[in-house]
Amino acid sequence: MTPAAPHPLRAAGSTATLMPREQAAALPAPDPDPWPMWAGLAQDLRSAEFTNDRIVELIGAEAVAALDREQIVPGQSQLMAHLHAAAQAGHPPHPCAVLTGLFLLGVAVTGDQVDVALPQIRTDGLRRLGLVVVDGDIVAPAVDLRPYQTQRHRTPPSRATPHQTPPHQDTPSREDGDSADSADGLGVADVPDAVETSDLWVLSDLSAHQVDGALPDEHVLGVGQASLTLASITHRRRVPRALDIGTGCGIQLFHLLDHADHVIGTDLSTRALSFAHCNLLLNAAALDLDPEHLDERVELRQGSLLEPVAGERFDLVVSNPPFVITPRTGSRRYTYRDGGRAGDELMAELIDGLPGVLAPGGTAQMLGNWEITGGTEWSARPRRWAEQAGLEAWFIQREEQDPAEYAETWLRDASTERDLEDYRRRFAEYLEDFASRDVGRIGFGLIWLRRPEEAGQSSSLHPLHRFEELRQPIEQPAGLVLADTAARMHAVDTDAESVLNRQLVAAEDVTEERHQRFGAPDPEVILARQGAGLRRVRPVSSAAAGVLGAADGEFTVAQLITAVTTLLDDGETDVEALSESLRAEVLDLYVEGFLTAH
Repeated sequence: MTPAAPHPLRAAGSTATLMPREQAAALPAPDPDPWPMWAGLAQDLRSAEFTNDRIVELIGAEAVAALDREQIVPGQSQLMAHLHAAAQAGHPPHPCAVLTGLFLLGVAVTGDQVDVALPQIRTDGLRRLGLVVVDGDIVAPAVDLRPYQTQRHRTPPSRATPHQTPPHQDTPSREDGDSADSADGLGVADVPDAVETSDLWVLSDLSAHQVDGALPDEHVLGVGQASLTLASITHRRRVPRALDIGTGCGIQLFHLLDHADHVIGTDLSTRALSFAHCNLLLNAAALDLDPEHLDERVELRQGSLLEPVAGERFDLVVSNPPFVITPRTGSRRYTYRDGGRAGDELMAELIDGLPGVLAPGGTAQMLGNWEITGGTEWSARPRRWAEQAGLEAWFIQREEQDPAEYAETWLRDASTERDLEDYRRRFAEYLEDFASRDVGRIGFGLIWLRRPEEAGQSSSLHPLHRFEELRQPIEQPAGLVLADTAARMHAVDTDAESVLNRQLVAAEDVTEERHQRFGAPDPEVILARQGAGLRRVRPVSSAAAGVLGAADGEFTVAQLITAVTTLLDDGETDVEALSESLRAEVLDLYVEGFLTAH
């Protein structure tokens, strides 16, 4: 019998795949200086087809999904089977298989195999850049390097440039001559000219499955779910200047460069800024950047929150800030996620400072946490933050946890459970910290803020402060939907009568549900359901259902409200009160997108 051919790559043992925490913490950040080497690496990665699509072909979608959950065994099994079949056929390992084994799956790779997979940069080049460590003929990763396939929203350059608009002056959120009108004529912002798929690469610190024990304190996170969420909800309108607060390894910079003339990223961590710099160099060609003059389009500044940009103005601010609430005494803190303030005070501080950096009409889109104390509504603290800052605000709560659930989430996020004694001690610290402030729940969600173009813009009918819970899955990307909703909020806030005097129709994706007990003559609950966008489901009054059913574009909303209230007048109904209530409900249906332009 012919012996089986040896595997061209071999899966390392469970202990060999994990770098000791202390050693991982001591690894230097990648070297951003030799930029031509980064260009060579990008060419090699492209030639090796080190992309999401190719990795799915190699190990399958289920193994890739498991890898996203930090589980490498399914991927290892699939990769080894693929490599064994190639060896049996006399084929060398595919370059993407070598790189997938090296950087993603903890598979032992030799220097010769890396040299073949990356012929320009080779093993020595990876070592010089600080991306691998070499032990004899075995190469191991010093960083996490993975493909990042993303939808990029390309918009044409604006006529204003950062040089024409001094950074210490207010800049317009829209250039003169740009139309603010959309199909419904109520200020829905610009739609990107093109959306295209790009294959980029992201460097970050070693992931949890590559480190023995809890993550190092100065860990630089890679492509996390929060980063993806923020990228998907950001409205990609063209702006002269954009700011990314807490840029980390630079994920948001990739997207902002598609629709902002000039971008600044700030971070407290110099290690994170080094990773962001290297990621810009590695993807310079795809991002249309000159690697020798990055600062012409993008700047990286070290400092806490808004300190590095004090006195400057931006048309768009995005942030996945270090919002995680962590006990200030005893517990280890992670720079990438822990704000170091008591409770949720970092969010309060950040929002309070935004008016100082937002241009008139400028917007901020963020993620955040807020504490819910005693018997108060979840919106109590966010409302106070928005009112104190004088900003138009829309908070969407997506999730709510009790203190124990919250502690478990973030302790596991850093793999703290690997040291059971430390895990239990820190869990107790979380619970004591929340109890000291009478915190019963912690909310998480999306934040949209806008600096009014003129001071004092408000309306007693429909003030532009909105707080709502949306727990259901929403259609992604949601940036344009959020922008359209915010524009309708602004239209109702500034001129509700103009909205009511328009010929609106029920949106095409909206359906009606009626619920009643058997034998009941009338429905007890009427629901309006959206099939797209934010996918809201809301109860509506029978009067509002009548307006939605009759809204075919022939009559104005005001005329329909008059007709419905007349039909419901039984001689005992307070028609004026019914009309006012129906007006408010219909305006809210318009804001939420159940009613739209004809």
